[in-house]
Amino acid sequence: MKNIKIPGFPPPEQQDMLRFYILKSLSYTTRMIVYLSCIVVGFIIQIITVTAWPGALLLIFAAMLNLLKGYNSMPNQRLNHDDNNWTKTTMEKVRLISQFKEKINKWDRDALDISNRLGCFTFGCVVFLLYFLFIIVESGLGGVRAASIFFADSFILILPLWFNGMKKKGHQNILYIKTDLIIALEEYFETIKKDGENFVPSLILSKDTSGNNFPTNCRFNIVFDNAPDGFYGIQAQININVVDRSYPYFYCVITAKEGFGLDRYTTRFVIPKGITLQYSKDKEAEVIVIRQRTTKNSGYHTKISACKNILEFTLGIARLVLE
Repeated sequence: MKNIKIPGFPPPEQQDMLRFYILKSLSYTTRMIVYLSCIVVGFIIQIITVTAWPGALLLIFAAMLNLLKGYNSMPNQRLNHDDNNWTKTTMEKVRLISQFKEKINKWDRDALDISNRLGCFTFGCVVFLLYFLFIIVESGLGGVRAASIFFADSFILILPLWFNGMKKKGHQNILYIKTDLIIALEEYFETIKKDGENFVPSLILSKDTSGNNFPTNCRFNIVFDNAPDGFYGIQAQININVVDRSYPYFYCVITAKEGFGLDRYTTRFVIPKGITLQYSKDKEAEVIVIRQRTTKNSGYHTKISACKNILEFTLGIARLVLE
């Protein structure tokens, strides 16, 4: 059965992200229909028999059917991935990627997840509330039988929710580090740019098993209107260094066709402290790489202030080339 929108449950586009322990091939909609049906029938049996069993057997099956292994927020298996397949995009789409990260972070702080502080606090409150209600039911409203039914149903259906596929973000953290930095640098670029200078972001897109495109990498170029033949502009790159956590290393590359003569401009600037400049060429192109100076043990994390300095210094060289 095709997934449909069910009030109070995840939307159809997110339902396939859920991973269950049993009957894994069952569609989410079918699973929820069976789950809710078992609960309703189980409750009816308990009301008729005034005992926890055998209605609790249906509730146990429902709980097992709804037992989450986890939540896969990553796209399905990649079918094609080409590091040279860069596609120009807009800053609006880059910001959408960053917004998706914020949604996942918010989702990870769910009150029904024991793996975060809010979830632990909520779990404690619910346990206290259920115990309080159990005392009330046992002491006057329903007696021992009703209290035993209440206890069994709560234990089977409610408390496991906090341990049901503890949520892990599992999102593309490296991509989000890059998009956050690109957004910050684009905002800075808008304050220092001159007429004819354009900020052009690009994405690498791959396809999931459903044929949908999803981004896996991001970078940007600075493109100049009326640039001379053979001058390709600025390409900005972000590498991620992992030492306990992930750190961005940002650098810029001024590119031109072989024979353009970029080397003429490498000595016409006072290089700022902490920045290094390197010229190289091959049979096809000339490049000037502007990056943060590194040592054996430091310099591999480019802080946002250094990123801005590198971008602005690179723009200065490119403007000199265009004079």
